[in-house]
Amino acid sequence: MNYLKCCFVALAIIGIANGVAPKMVELTPFVNMRGDEIINQMPVPYLGGRQSPGIQIGITTYDFQANGSFGHRCKMDDNRNIHVDWMWCGGPYPGTRYCAWNFRFTDGTWYGETQGSPSVSGYVQLDVVRDANPDNQVSAIAYHYDPGAGYFGWVDTDAGQGWGLWPNNMVTPAVNNHIWPRLAWTENNNIIMPTGDYDADIHHLYVSTDLGSSWTHVNQWDSCGTLSTFARASHNSNKIVFVHTQYITDQPNVQLDNDVYYMLSVDGGVTWGPHTNITNYQTADTVRAYCNVNAVFDQNDNLHIAWAGRRCTYPDMWEASKIFHWDEVSNTITIVNSPSTYYVEPGGWWIATETSPQPGSWRMPADQPQLVVDETTGWLYCLWHGNDDYNDGSAAGYFNGEFYGSRSTDGGLTWIPYVNLTNTRSPGAPPGSCYDEDYMTANPVVVNDSIFLAYIEDKDAGSMPHTEGVMTTNPVRCWIFHKDLISPGVSEYLSERPQSADFDLFPNPASNYSAVSYSIAQSCYVTIGLYDAAGRLIRDLDVGYRKSGVYNAKITTDKLANGTYFVVLETSDQKITHSLTVVH
Repeated sequence: MNYLKCCFVALAIIGIANGVAPKMVELTPFVNMRGDEIINQMPVPYLGGRQSPGIQIGITTYDFQANGSFGHRCKMDDNRNIHVDWMWCGGPYPGTRYCAWNFRFTDGTWYGETQGSPSVSGYVQLDVVRDANPDNQVSAIAYHYDPGAGYFGWVDTDAGQGWGLWPNNMVTPAVNNHIWPRLAWTENNNIIMPTGDYDADIHHLYVSTDLGSSWTHVNQWDSCGTLSTFARASHNSNKIVFVHTQYITDQPNVQLDNDVYYMLSVDGGVTWGPHTNITNYQTADTVRAYCNVNAVFDQNDNLHIAWAGRRCTYPDMWEASKIFHWDEVSNTITIVNSPSTYYVEPGGWWIATETSPQPGSWRMPADQPQLVVDETTGWLYCLWHGNDDYNDGSAAGYFNGEFYGSRSTDGGLTWIPYVNLTNTRSPGAPPGSCYDEDYMTANPVVVNDSIFLAYIEDKDAGSMPHTEGVMTTNPVRCWIFHKDLISPGVSEYLSERPQSADFDLFPNPASNYSAVSYSIAQSCYVTIGLYDAAGRLIRDLDVGYRKSGVYNAKITTDKLANGTYFVVLETSDQKITHSLTVVH
């Protein structure tokens, strides 16, 4: 533990002893611990596409984050702080793993990447403890961990909002090999934990009504070939939903041939409604549910579920998928994604051919939807990971994935044409140079007209634990963008979108010095760095929270060798790169 953290722990102990929790002002020593520090081996910027967006809040060599459904690892509390966790790994598979945690304060600063669970633990999830007092809404994290007596699913909560004191209060149902936990925290402070049996096709559902002191095993379901569970609590009531997929026959095709089921509770998980099949696929159908599901409650507390579906008979194509949506009001299944703009497929399926790059293990060309509701307008947003251009693959032959989005203004009955949100095509990119945005989870509610998500920027596409690609050091990013990025007529190319920040260099070329003149349209946290041609950080030029306005930063170049350098300006929702030529 470094000096600053030791000081903070001491302050926390003193405060607790006197019955007073540390105040936000005591967190100011962490202003410089941004969590977006540049890693030592930053890859060379791929000039064929925009760099992955968002603030870097940590790293991991473990691109793989979750089997089946991604769950959620990014949540905002009522004070508008952002809570994020991910599975950290410091070496090749299986490596040393633990739950890494970070926290963004309302002034835009980050606590810093922090170990949140014992080693060796992994497959992490996150929610926020509910409380009428927003100051009491702390991080709740889940993971599985072997304390020496077997692997169990665990839940832990921070000692205070943004304190980062882990471990604090680890609790578990204490059933050996009931692992890979998901997590939801209800309005009446019950804990919902779905788990899966190790090496068994069974899902379990646990509920605790006393903050983890005791647990009720609600039920279990057989014929579940992957960790397709998902749980979401409403923020407007004590509703909670448990969603998962299950084989349509007794002769399973593992994660591929499933129906989508849900159970709903209106009292925080104490009692549950029927186990309901919303797809009812028949063995003769050509569509099946894939193993990933997501759900959200809208502003009227009505349930919406999204999933990736696959076409199971495609003689000349290996993979084909779509994103589907269902809501309890209309009881109708609709298609979210529109056809790809890069190839013609009569049914609008997103595809991978036998000769194209492949999605990789446990993946589809369009998969892992995330639903987000705007409680002000009632509009619904659906984000997903995918690849609409089967020419865009890594050197090893795996999809360089990007994030896509669509919007519905009628409760999910119709959806606008999709928008490519990240647009980082990098065909043929070698290890270290891929822009494969992956393992996205989103805050389920639009806040201040913005959508918040966290993800892994995989620098070599494909799942490293499944021997797809090689081990790379991957940035973990938090990206905040305006909801209107998902709008009709918005170009998928960021350079054509309205810019919230911009900058110029003068003189350029430079001999002894140059200057950055940059403008900020709205208050935000800004980092500006100077990099060499190999992508290594030379120095920070400006770092901090800036109000809207125009600023200047000087670049001393008299000791730099002749050549090309890069100046990178990054805000919470934007990254801009300009080249700088030094000539003496």
